[in-house]
Amino acid sequence: MSQRSKSVDETMLINLQVKVNLESFSNHDGFKDGQIEKAIEEFKEEIVGELYYRLENTYYQQEFLQSVDFVQFEVVRN
Repeated sequence: MSQRSKSVDETMLINLQVKVNLESFSNHDGFKDGQIEKAIEEFKEEIVGELYYRLENTYYQQEFLQSVDFVQFEVVRN
């Protein structure tokens, strides 16, 4: 028997709250005075965009539900 699919049009708003622990930096040339502090501030400014970039996508044939074999979904910015 072949795999059957059924289209569904359902949108959900999911609020995610995450904690990000900044653990270390590395640099080939070592670190200059103030460089770590600047890197921390830059990290704080950029991390939300970086996480959205990694999260936003269309996911095909994900196997994590018990009720069906596969699910396709898309994650977009609100």
